[in-house]
Amino acid sequence: MIRDNDLQDRIEREREAHTERDVLAENARIKRRFPHLESYPSRARFDAIIEEHTRDLSGKTVLDHGCGRGEESLTFLRRGAEKVHWIDISPVYVGYAAKCAQESGFPENRYGFHVMDAHSLSFPDESFDLVSGRAILHHLDADTALDEIYRVLKPGGRVLLYEPLADNPLLKLFRHLTPHARTKDEKAFSGKEIARLLRREDWEAELAYCGLFEAPVAMITSVVMRGRADNFLLHLADKGECWTHRRGVLLSWNQYVLFNMVKKTKSVISESVPE
Repeated sequence: MIRDNDLQDRIEREREAHTERDVLAENARIKRRFPHLESYPSRARFDAIIEEHTRDLSGKTVLDHGCGRGEESLTFLRRGAEKVHWIDISPVYVGYAAKCAQESGFPENRYGFHVMDAHSLSFPDESFDLVSGRAILHHLDADTALDEIYRVLKPGGRVLLYEPLADNPLLKLFRHLTPHARTKDEKAFSGKEIARLLRREDWEAELAYCGLFEAPVAMITSVVMRGRADNFLLHLADKGECWTHRRGVLLSWNQYVLFNMVKKTKSVISESVPE
């Protein structure tokens, strides 16, 4: 965990990067050059896990943890969430998301918008059934942010956090070549960092991965086979990737990890800790 002064400086740099420079738009612009990154086979399976846990949100209260321009929050409303709260560090993003929600026709009592630091959520304890975030945690002090997510989740509530990984040399090179699509403080997760987070006793966690071989191949096929997202090179890469996933090999060399975690109650935690 980082010191309070350092954390506040980091928060302000993130706010500036997203509000003044709009790194989210730059990131999206670069990804549009490589459309196959959105649909390669292991990515489709990865997205299916998220779909499984968000398909029916009837009666649930959801936190969109770093809403960006709000696309996910609108999906949650369409899937029946009783209420969705949208938070982001950037007032520009929150304003855009609010405009989209108001134009969507959903009743105003089903959503709320908040410019908010994810290290210090203003919601009461045990407010949410689901917290969902896409590529947000690696911009934050992970321990502080997870403590806050744990606090606002109901017992048995679920968190789905979709995060980039750090260890693949080709993906490291890609990030190095695209600095304007990043913030100074963001830090993709290494294998060591994931292992450290999994030692926490307060979550029941399952991880999913995608993009070890398929992400680099998808970048190539986006250029040389742009109109053929379903191509033999990606299926060949997928066979190799499935083999590594089954054996737990080079997991942190994938493009993304999904933290699929359920909040343990205090009684469950105490039972799992040896006396």
